Amino acid sequence: MANGIEATFDVKEVMKALHNLPINIQKNVMDGATRASAKVVSDEAKRLVPVDEGTLKKSIGITKRRSKQKNIISFSVSPRKGGKNDGFYGRFIELGTSKMSAKPFLRPALEKSIEETLKASKDYIAKRLPEEVAKAKR
Repeated sequence: MANGIEATFDVKEVMKALHNLPINIQKNVMDGATRASAKVVSDEAKRLVPVDEGTLKKSIGITKRRSKQKNIISFSVSPRKGGKNDGFYGRFIELGTSKMSAKPFLRPALEKSIEETLKASKDYIAKRLPEEVAKAKR
């Protein structure tokens, strides 16, 4: 099955395979695949951030969030607030202000890396799913 996922990445096939696995394996694989996609966007955002904003570049990171109502985990890519590399002003750079024009870096990062994020997820699932299945069989 791993070869089929690598070759075509049939979403229905992957979801069916994941559904037949224990919930902790499903979470491990999908968490990792989502994080791999977020890493692609994060790297692109760091590349696109204005050069003169050194602390902003260092503050861009991936944040994992869990929903309490449903068993949903999401990842976001954004400047982190607080600490040595405070990126609180990232929204002003991204969206602009009444006195400064916008210099977007997050939205273009996502738009430019859509294909690469899908590939990163696909590659992660193709690699990790067989490993998790083998672990579960032991």
